[in-house]
Amino acid sequence: MANRLNTPKVNSQALEDDYLLLYPKKVLEDISRSINSLGFVDKDLSNEKSDYDIANELDVTRRDLENIDHKIDDLKDSYKDIVDNIPYNINYQKKAEHFEESMAYGEKYFYFSAQVPEKKLKELEDMADKYPDTRISNDDNSDFKVNPNKDNKKLSNEEDYLLIYPNKVKKDVSRSVNTLGFVDKDLPKDLLIKDIDEKQSQTKKRLNEINSQIEEINRDYQDILGNISYSIEYEKKSDELKNNMAHGDEYFYLSGWVPESELNKFESLEDKYKNTIITTKDVDSVNEQPPTKLKNNKFVRPFEYMVNMYGAPNYDEIDPTPFFAITYMLLYGLMFGDLGQGLVFLGLGFWLSKKNETFGAILKRIGISASIFGLMYGSFFGREDLIPALLIKPFDNIMTVLIASVVFGVSLMVISYIIGIYNKVHLQKNIEEGIFGKEGFAGLMMMASFIIIVLAIVNVGPVPKNIGVILLIISIVMMVFKQPIARKLEGNKKLYDQAKGDYYLEGSFSVIEALLSVFSNLVSFTRVGAFAINHVGLYMAFEVMAKLAGGGIKGFIILVIGNIFIIGLEGMIVGIQGLRLEFYEMFSKYYEGNGHLFRPINQRNFNK
Repeated sequence: MANRLNTPKVNSQALEDDYLLLYPKKVLEDISRSINSLGFVDKDLSNEKSDYDIANELDVTRRDLENIDHKIDDLKDSYKDIVDNIPYNINYQKKAEHFEESMAYGEKYFYFSAQVPEKKLKELEDMADKYPDTRISNDDNSDFKVNPNKDNKKLSNEEDYLLIYPNKVKKDVSRSVNTLGFVDKDLPKDLLIKDIDEKQSQTKKRLNEINSQIEEINRDYQDILGNISYSIEYEKKSDELKNNMAHGDEYFYLSGWVPESELNKFESLEDKYKNTIITTKDVDSVNEQPPTKLKNNKFVRPFEYMVNMYGAPNYDEIDPTPFFAITYMLLYGLMFGDLGQGLVFLGLGFWLSKKNETFGAILKRIGISASIFGLMYGSFFGREDLIPALLIKPFDNIMTVLIASVVFGVSLMVISYIIGIYNKVHLQKNIEEGIFGKEGFAGLMMMASFIIIVLAIVNVGPVPKNIGVILLIISIVMMVFKQPIARKLEGNKKLYDQAKGDYYLEGSFSVIEALLSVFSNLVSFTRVGAFAINHVGLYMAFEVMAKLAGGGIKGFIILVIGNIFIIGLEGMIVGIQGLRLEFYEMFSKYYEGNGHLFRPINQRNFNK
């Protein structure tokens, strides 16, 4: 039970505080001794208030405290986010105060310099729009200058520095820069951020004006500017050309070849330029072999590269590019007939065209040929059971394919002989080789006799064997006596270029070479059918490996690897075999390739 409260009768002195102690009655003596020892002065409570009044006031006070607690809880709920972030905000405020102490400042602004990662640079620059009166710039945008009103003449090898530092370290910085020999220079008093912004705006405006002027110049002088690189290259070529020209006191002398289609245009230069003299000569009146200018359509033009690998055609023979292009695509398709793999070549050709137009174009063309023959063979990525064959299945008709390849080879050989005869007799006026040579009409006759004899031996030939033997003897006689017979027909009294014995001995070996050549040429074309059969067989080998692996994903992976192997390795081998048939079996009959290509001056390098 609490002791009765007494109202103090004495007045509190200055700097004294009054305390009200409430304690149980049983500890009255202990409390009295304690407070007396501490120097407390006991004051009696007033008798004006009863215990009831005090209890009532305590109840009121308790209710008020409960209301205050409720209001505090309501405030906590209303400002929960703020209360939860109080530790972060206090920490943030401490860091901000730390930065403020380290930053230079003026009347309106704080100045802060730091390095920012490039990926955060845009985010930093956006802060200028987010926070009012914020200016953000880098070192390149600085526009500080020393006070022009002060005598600050810069001596040689001197540089100006702008030091920005907190005001509280001004004395320390001043001592440091003075010991280093720095000369203090005042900044302009009227230097303000808005002046810098205004100057920057003026600079941007001036740059826009300059850019507009540049665009206007580009529009007005577009032709001249566009031809600058050509003009410089043309001038360079002219100087190089002059260094290789004979010249006198007044003239330069230049001799060269002009395409017949450009001759009229070239001769008109004499009227266009003063003191220019142009004379032309026909090809037949010049003792020098003219260069060859190839002129082919877009479809066969990429194959010029492969023809030139053997040699450029001379001026007195037919350009073999069209015939080569057609036969090479046929040979490739016959040996590598597969629709799926051909389409892969076609796709690779489109991709490669972006890097090398010539190789890409060749790859596209052989891809089309392989796809067409793939439809003929009914082959799709090596499988012959997915699409029907429009012509024949090579693996099921081996003998037919081999015979057909020889027949196809004979046809190409006959055409090659005919082209060779035309080149030698009509263009080169050489009847000795065109009629009596082993690559001329005599050679064609020997090949025909050889075929007749072989067909008669196997009892499938419509022509008697004796006819073949007669043609063979005639062809041999023509080859052995080709030079004297040709000289007689031409009216040349000199029948031999060497001793008779040496000539006929050499002629005998030439006949043996011709017989072997005809046989090897015909047999070589069996490789066309062999590769057509081998193409299917190679895939079947991978198919067997896939089955041994248990099929499924493993088997599928083996088949994919097999197709990649076939496309890469066999595709390359077939390409090489096609070139071999072209170069050795066919070119040897009609193409010499000992010419040189016409190269205009703008494509030549005189420094080499």
